[in-house]
Amino acid sequence: MKTQKAIAIIIVLTSSLLTGLVSGDIAYPTILCMLGLLGLQRRFTWDIRPERRVITSLLLLFLAVMFSIHYRYANSFHRVTSVQAEVVAWQTIARYFLASMILILFLGRPDQFPSSLGLFHVAVTISAGQVLLLNDMHITFRLSELLSVILVVLYAASAHGSMDRRIPGRLWRMSRWLAFTLIVVVTVNGGWIVSSILYRHVEVLNLPVLFWGKATALESTSGSMARVGFSTSGKLSSVLLIKGELDPTPALSISSDISPGYLRARSFDVYLQSEWHDLSTQEAILPEKHMTIGMYFVGRTNVFSLDKVEASRCQFMTIRHESRFDDTMFTPLGTSFIEAPVKVLMRDGDDIVYNPISHSGLSYRIAYTKSASQKSPTGMMNIPNELDPRVHELAGRIFTGCTTTDEKIKAVISYFRTNYTYVLGLNIPPGRDKLTHFLLEESTGYCEYFASGAAILLRLADVPTRYVTGFLVTAKDEQSESWIARNMDAHAWVEAWDEQQNKWTIVEATQGEDLDAAPALEELDRMGGGIGSLGQLLQALYQYGLVGVLGWLVDSFGVLKSLVLLLSLLGGGLSLALLRYSRKRSKYKTNLKQPQNLEILTLHKMLTGMDRKVKAAGSQRHFNEPLHAFSQQLRRRDSGSGFWTRISDWYFEYANLRYCRKISSERVQKLQQLYKGLRDSF
Repeated sequence: MKTQKAIAIIIVLTSSLLTGLVSGDIAYPTILCMLGLLGLQRRFTWDIRPERRVITSLLLLFLAVMFSIHYRYANSFHRVTSVQAEVVAWQTIARYFLASMILILFLGRPDQFPSSLGLFHVAVTISAGQVLLLNDMHITFRLSELLSVILVVLYAASAHGSMDRRIPGRLWRMSRWLAFTLIVVVTVNGGWIVSSILYRHVEVLNLPVLFWGKATALESTSGSMARVGFSTSGKLSSVLLIKGELDPTPALSISSDISPGYLRARSFDVYLQSEWHDLSTQEAILPEKHMTIGMYFVGRTNVFSLDKVEASRCQFMTIRHESRFDDTMFTPLGTSFIEAPVKVLMRDGDDIVYNPISHSGLSYRIAYTKSASQKSPTGMMNIPNELDPRVHELAGRIFTGCTTTDEKIKAVISYFRTNYTYVLGLNIPPGRDKLTHFLLEESTGYCEYFASGAAILLRLADVPTRYVTGFLVTAKDEQSESWIARNMDAHAWVEAWDEQQNKWTIVEATQGEDLDAAPALEELDRMGGGIGSLGQLLQALYQYGLVGVLGWLVDSFGVLKSLVLLLSLLGGGLSLALLRYSRKRSKYKTNLKQPQNLEILTLHKMLTGMDRKVKAAGSQRHFNEPLHAFSQQLRRRDSGSGFWTRISDWYFEYANLRYCRKISSERVQKLQQLYKGLRDSF
């Protein structure tokens, strides 16, 4: 009871601390924590047994209704973004479970703690953990999950005083702690794996959409930026905010035979005051009837046609959203068909595809071809009025002698790669036009400026262009065989209209970026700067605990070698255990040869023999019964012959000799002679 109470106190304190950490409200969890500590005293419990379950259920339901009203009230004054709505939802749920935990401490029997306390603690930890994940507090999340699993196991093990009870015998105590250690190791690893899964799929658990649908609508302005992955804005520096974090979190996973390359998400046509704008209109695309592209998906999907091209001429890729993107779909240039589990899609004038209904974990298949017919640009592309005249002179020098679109594209790419270096960051003086300053006075930049500069310079050479944002995908996960688009792979590039070939073509003017270039992580591995075998082991251990170590062994050494290694380690452990046991055995035998231990062994043999004779005569001594008490019991059994009195005197003398400070060998010999005489008289 004392051990369980101590663990329960830690549970209440931890749950209150987590709730206060994620909610930013100190008063609420502090008050509940004080009430919880009062409830743990078990002095103010309400124990009405027949109605207890009904009353508990009604009170928990009442709390759920109250917190639901609180959540709706908190979001009724203004629209919030999806991430903010998820944070508010998980904060509300964490508060609810904390309040429910404190409530059950005042219900039930006063002489025992509620068994569901540990389950409520797990619920608080999971709810608070989701807020920690959404706030990128990954280490705190993992440590809290690990601590909660350990506390729940300890709380369950201490139920009914099992940890306070002494179990006689070294072997039993060792077996108990061995089993307890095994349970802790298994549950901790299980909790660690579950926390890894929650970490990787935090965006899938979208409670606001699940519970209240569109009650928390998303902000979807043209100037906003997605929380992860790519820029939905044409404002210069929007991509930098994403790439600058160097976040390797997977945003997309793509199944494709070749590198997916450039996946388009937004396109912009008009450049004004250091910002690109999209003025195109959208039209709905309805699914084709009775059509599939390979029957790839299982379930109800629809096929949407963007261009009438035979599927046999197309290449295919399957894209899965690992993070949630509000209305975005990622498609390569030249997309012909899309197979997706949606009812309608939207397409703008630049063939950018949108999904009007937000869908978590969306998967869709794309058929595309380089030879697909594409829409030609309508009208002239704008050239900003604020552009410095020197930029026109620069364009004249770059495109001198160029006649075809292909020659102009190669010229502008060559200019940037010869005169500029890639730097993730650019200092523009206040009040200056960003693009003009980049083109005329800088020699460094990053993708947004390279793409914007190339687009404007090509327009000055009468080549229609558009500014595109999305992902440049060149990294492949060797384990899953899937291509991965990470948040740090956000990119901006140019699409130019090639009048001679009658199609749009991708222009990559960014210094150091190329579709054929190896991604940064692969380049590090090639240069010897990769994470290495030890880093892979630590990463596997961090993600999947001991199970990850087994997976690392199989990946590093193969199944057969891993099995041999594990058997060798197991054999080595057993050998050490046997060696230790043999040493203890040898030490025990050595101790027996000492005079004092020989006398104790003689006494044990006499007692065993006497117990066996007395039991055969009809009087049995229990294992834990004191010798003095058994001696008095035998004396009362004597009917006048004096036989049981002599037996009683022998037990009494044995007890006095056995538990004296020093055993006399003379007394042992006398007791042994008396034992032989009594044994013959039975």
